[in-house]
Amino acid sequence: MHFFPRHLVDTLADGWTLDEVHAFEEGELPRRLWRVTQTLPR
Repeated sequence: MHFFPRHLVDTLADGWTLDEVHAFEEGELPRRLWRVTQTLPR
């Protein structure tokens, strides 16, 4: 598992369509996680 800031999620998705980006926190230490759903445009 990798922990990326939101701006890096957007950068890594270059060339893809971000269908959904859902932020949530998990664990004892508040850690912002992103559940990302993306598709490759045709």
